[in-house]
Amino acid sequence: MAHENEESATPTTEVPDEIVIDADEIVVEEAPTSASATATAPLTDEKAESPVGAERVVYVSAPVPPKPHSNRVAGILLALAGAVVFVLLYGLAGAAYIALIGPGPAFGDFVTDAVFWIPVLLFTLSFLLVVVLLNRAGWWVHVLGSLLVAVITYLGSIAMLLLVTGIAGSSPGFLATATSPFVIAAAIIAREVSIWTGLLISRRGAKVRERNRAERDAFEAEHGTANGRKASDGAGAAAA
Repeated sequence: MAHENEESATPTTEVPDEIVIDADEIVVEEAPTSASATATAPLTDEKAESPVGAERVVYVSAPVPPKPHSNRVAGILLALAGAVVFVLLYGLAGAAYIALIGPGPAFGDFVTDAVFWIPVLLFTLSFLLVVVLLNRAGWWVHVLGSLLVAVITYLGSIAMLLLVTGIAGSSPGFLATATSPFVIAAAIIAREVSIWTGLLISRRGAKVRERNRAERDAFEAEHGTANGRKASDGAGAAAA
């Protein structure tokens, strides 16, 4: 009885069954390699364009030919000097006429009268206009221009004197004004002064023309040689 109790008191331990794994059931997964990744990458025919090989557009400014020099500034200065000469000669001519005719208007009255300052004003304006228009012209053109200056001085003086004296109420009439020794002397002096002053202006104009020609020839020689060199280089490259 005791023996049976001991057997019942002793716990029975169960031995777990062994797990048996066959070698055929073992599966080893391999990690993807670079070769396989490369193999699985999609293949395309498109080529990647690199920005390094892009074309650049370079703008090159075309050579500018030299600008011709003008003779107008020097011509204006010489024309103003000619106007001073006209004032002196016209004043001397008026003084000589006053002294020749004997008792009459004084020289001071003459240089302050309209018969003096109107021809001076018309000569100065007309001569400046001709000089600006002629610019670098030759002397023979200035000779023709002197005729225009004389005509403007003469006819303009007649018109303005008639206007001024008419306003003053003492108009001597067209014939008396047109044959006035002062008006005639002003026209003659205007032509002579404009001719010889035009000679000085034309001489400087000739120098300016020569300077412009030399600069233009130098520009054409320089850039013509450069263009010829470029053309020969291009032909040599094409032949190669």
